[in-house]
Amino acid sequence: MPACAAFSVHVAFYLWYGTPALDGRWLHWDHATLPHWTDHMNERFPPGKPFIPPDEPHSPYYPARGLYSSRDESVLREQMREIAAAGIDSVMLSWWGQAGKDIRRDSQGVSTDELVPAVLDAAAAAGVGVSWHVEPYGGRTPASVLDDLRYLHERFGAHPALWRQPPPAGSRDGSASDGSASDGSASSLPLVFLYDVSAEHTGGGSPAEKRRARAAWREVMRQVRGSPFDATVLSLFLDERDVDFVADAGFDGAYSYFAASGFTEGSSPGGWRTLRQRMAATGKAFAPSVGPGYNDTLIRPWNGGATRPREGGRYYDEMWRAALDASASVVTITSYNEWGEGTQVEAARPHVTAAGAAYADYAPDPGGAYLDRTREWILRGRRERGCTAEERVEL
Repeated sequence: MPACAAFSVHVAFYLWYGTPALDGRWLHWDHATLPHWTDHMNERFPPGKPFIPPDEPHSPYYPARGLYSSRDESVLREQMREIAAAGIDSVMLSWWGQAGKDIRRDSQGVSTDELVPAVLDAAAAAGVGVSWHVEPYGGRTPASVLDDLRYLHERFGAHPALWRQPPPAGSRDGSASDGSASDGSASSLPLVFLYDVSAEHTGGGSPAEKRRARAAWREVMRQVRGSPFDATVLSLFLDERDVDFVADAGFDGAYSYFAASGFTEGSSPGGWRTLRQRMAATGKAFAPSVGPGYNDTLIRPWNGGATRPREGGRYYDEMWRAALDASASVVTITSYNEWGEGTQVEAARPHVTAAGAAYADYAPDPGGAYLDRTREWILRGRRERGCTAEERVEL
């Protein structure tokens, strides 16, 4: 469990990058522009425009280490060492379902499951934990997620890198049969984030259909509790409906994910303290998600309204201050390396294409500025919660 039981920090980590040398083709660095849902916008911004790496990747920024493959174990080791140096407790590993299943994965069909062993080994060597960020793969249902939790436990549950922490106090009834220790205290469990599981995502159809959808998640959590594959499970928080949804479904809490301030009610820092209090009143955790900015206009050129400039680090600082002021015990960061949406804290460097187009960087700050800022805020959060700066995580 974390040395600072009152405060843990987890960063979204993506495994979908590839290079011709290691993967036989570019993956994600050549991501084409995405369609809008209206014909009018698609006429203005035709979808499917390709990007041409290594000179013109799909991100508004250029990685300091160059365009890399997530399959490169030397890169994974370097990344985990950087994350450990920043004081981050775990990587929220973007996971697109079991490799052995014939399912739709991310937009380029990357099977992240195959890369999990290398990530776990690199994380363990660096002293970083690994938590699960279960993505909306094709055909994902409550029943398939239940099978996924069994699978992740059976295949990876004994690995020393697996991050564990107790569910929030009051989330469960305190009996040994629901995942608590026999003395009534909560045991440390693997941490799972369920992306795109929320009241909104189960809100289609008639009231009866909505009730059935919530009941399906409630049955999943009933089977998970006290089982060998029990976990601390957080769903996505979009708006106030998720206060009741999390309680009804039996999850342990919710996280806001989005780095664009104000994009959802959950991603609006001004309301985090109130949301945390409302969730706590039901025994659930609210984990605000902080980010350094947002810019996905290369792959979504019609989405400029969602851009959030970094403001030389001020945007990131303000989100962190709001998260700490909300007295959150769990904070997530979006992201370590979601380059296509410009939310990365991974180091960037200047780059000018052969045609003379300049990519953004973090100037006048150095390439590693956001990892340094992350460390400063994590140390501040630990101090404010009574943890000494010298304490380190026990995996």
